[in-house]
Amino acid sequence: MRLVPIEYAREGNFLAQSLFNDNGQILLSKGVMLNNRLILKIKEAGFLYIYINDNKNEEVINDVIKPEIRQKAIASIKKIYSDIEQENGISSQKRFDYTVTDLKNVIEGIVDDMFAEKEIMIQLVDIRNLDNYTYSHSVNVAILSLVIGISYGLNKNDLYDLTLGALLHDIGKMFIPENLLKKPGALTTDEFNIVQEHSLRGFNYMKDELNINARSRIISLQHHEKVDGTGYPYKLKDKEINLFSKIVSIADVYDGLTSDRIYRKAIPVHEALEYIMGGCGRLFDFNLVQAFVKKVVPYPIGTIIKLSNDVIGIVENVNLDFPLRPTVKIIREKGKICSEYIIDLTKENTIVVEDIVYNI
Repeated sequence: MRLVPIEYAREGNFLAQSLFNDNGQILLSKGVMLNNRLILKIKEAGFLYIYINDNKNEEVINDVIKPEIRQKAIASIKKIYSDIEQENGISSQKRFDYTVTDLKNVIEGIVDDMFAEKEIMIQLVDIRNLDNYTYSHSVNVAILSLVIGISYGLNKNDLYDLTLGALLHDIGKMFIPENLLKKPGALTTDEFNIVQEHSLRGFNYMKDELNINARSRIISLQHHEKVDGTGYPYKLKDKEINLFSKIVSIADVYDGLTSDRIYRKAIPVHEALEYIMGGCGRLFDFNLVQAFVKKVVPYPIGTIIKLSNDVIGIVENVNLDFPLRPTVKIIREKGKICSEYIIDLTKENTIVVEDIVYNI
């Protein structure tokens, strides 16, 4: 299976990952053979990328959590946002208590499952439509933060609080005008100042209305702080920033970069990793970046890539110690089909991955 932009999907390809609508219901099930009608339906639903199986590779890549658990988490966070919109007096507090308890139960299940795994690697990009971005982003940031936390050696109690805070990190955006959050162009200084308020407003709301513990709610306040002091709202530096907030900062930026937005398309995983690594020690904590990078697979098995020596191949194996240097089965040389052979990039220091190829 491999990830392709929807415009590269072809009749006869098979859908390798199910697609879900905004309510968590299956829109199209994995295994369906695509035709032009279904491809158009996927486009109209707002999906810009899909996973396919074709004759290039049928290797199955599993998500770090089961699809049904991911959808349950999305439904839980969506319910909290909905409750905030409908807030009206005393009855709302009872509703919040129930919803937050439900969310915590989902979190415990996710943490327990992932904590038991010996080797967790992030190989899949979460496929989502543009309309469902807010909820899917919250869940993905929580999962990425959890992976970093496990890699960094946090205990289970820490992971519960980290994951809860990560899921709710952007809840303050509920109080920011939607037209600013979805503005396609650059924000003015005044507009950006308004958007920045979501950090403090989310923190205060979790304290005053949701009764979220301090270790979790601090994430909302600090997840835009940077270790060099250039972040907001308080321009905190390095050790002044809470550990959980530093973790979520990495996860938030990474998921934002690898997600399609109204105002720009997603960038490839390897480019997002380069950005994160480039900000190491400046924007992001050095040790946490190291813990994150070793858990991300930029070129999963089945990915078609172009190498710097002008050959094209399919990733056959991922080296967990050097994820940027996979083992590749070469299928084309200088634009022509060739006899297949293997290149192990861990043994070829002069050859690097140049690009991902979607159509050959």
